[in-house]
Amino acid sequence: MRIFPLFISSIIIVALCALIMLLSLVIETEPHIVRSANLTPEHIERAKKMIDAHRQQASLRLLSRLNFLPSDIDIAINYLTNFLGKGNAQTVFSEHQVQIYLTFPIPVNFISGYLNLAVTMVQTKDLPRIQSVRIGKLSLPDSIANYLLSNEFMWSRINPEYRKGLDTIKFVYISEHQVSVLYRWNKSAPKLKGGILALDEHELTQLLRYQTLLANIKHQNHGKAISLTSLLQPLMQLAAEQSINGGAQSENRAMLLVAALHVSNIPIKVLIPAAETWPRPESQLITLNARNDFAKHFMVSAVISAYADTNLANAIGLYKEIEDARSGSGFSFDDIIADRAGTTFGARAVASETHALKLQKLLAAGMEDMDLMPFWSDLPESMPESEFKQRFGSIDSAAYQRIIAEIERRVLSLPFAN
Repeated sequence: MRIFPLFISSIIIVALCALIMLLSLVIETEPHIVRSANLTPEHIERAKKMIDAHRQQASLRLLSRLNFLPSDIDIAINYLTNFLGKGNAQTVFSEHQVQIYLTFPIPVNFISGYLNLAVTMVQTKDLPRIQSVRIGKLSLPDSIANYLLSNEFMWSRINPEYRKGLDTIKFVYISEHQVSVLYRWNKSAPKLKGGILALDEHELTQLLRYQTLLANIKHQNHGKAISLTSLLQPLMQLAAEQSINGGAQSENRAMLLVAALHVSNIPIKVLIPAAETWPRPESQLITLNARNDFAKHFMVSAVISAYADTNLANAIGLYKEIEDARSGSGFSFDDIIADRAGTTFGARAVASETHALKLQKLLAAGMEDMDLMPFWSDLPESMPESEFKQRFGSIDSAAYQRIIAEIERRVLSLPFAN
């Protein structure tokens, strides 16, 4: 009888030793990739052009091609790696293959270190195929890699809607200087007009809650213009009531989305088909510092920051001002300060449960417009591109950066930013 317990103990010891050995192979003390995950207005502009080109080609349902710069793909992968896993990534493109290097911090308190991955993808007759994977010092055996990375295994784990999109891709050409995607957008492919956001029942319930309150607020005001703080206060009070047992970040995020769509006069059903039967607030003029455009800048930046991050929100805001300088109302630093204030507000709203609750309490108690957006009237505005270049040269110049630093200083002095 003594043999059996000894046998079990031996198995446990061997298993623990094997686990320790495996961890020592895959977990490393230093990250292989260390870089920032910055987006610029140029990246946003190229992405917009790609989307516009796709929309034009997809409507024709012909065999179409999109060309990408390897540097843009590199930046996109690094941004997504940082956003989704707090890591970093780097890609190296060559003829018919790409090597992707990924670094993730271990998200466990009692284990310190990094997961460093190296993935090689090669061009095939259709979609690229993963050729090899290395995790730390451990290279996956071919038999395991081939199974885990087979099309059948991978396809079974991809969301059906995303798989429909991938099914439209016929061929991907990889080179050092360009990546070309050949595709045909057909009837079975995902359609944006059918709704952009995929939400669960709990998230839909949250959005409906704020949409219903918003409809009631609008009815009480009989179509009159109201300040953004007056709109946000009752919405944030409701968020605070719903967060008594936790979930303040999720409540704030849902509230910001509903408010941003209302301020921007975008029906919520555009993003969420299920909202077709929800209460519909009538169009209403919402102002921040007596200006509707400030309210829009603030709320759009806030919701992008809450659902994505401040980096993306700032890049989109700056891209819009550069476009205005070229062909619109001109480059305005007062719009930038509204963007940055909204970005900071959205980030604080979901930064942590503590920050989310603090913001709820602060706004529910009552705030003024000056508490959402700092002093702005001394900032240059409505500059056409020629004037902007004459005064500042570029967004990398010292003169431009001085104003941005002052804007950041003012935003960080706001009550909600502390």
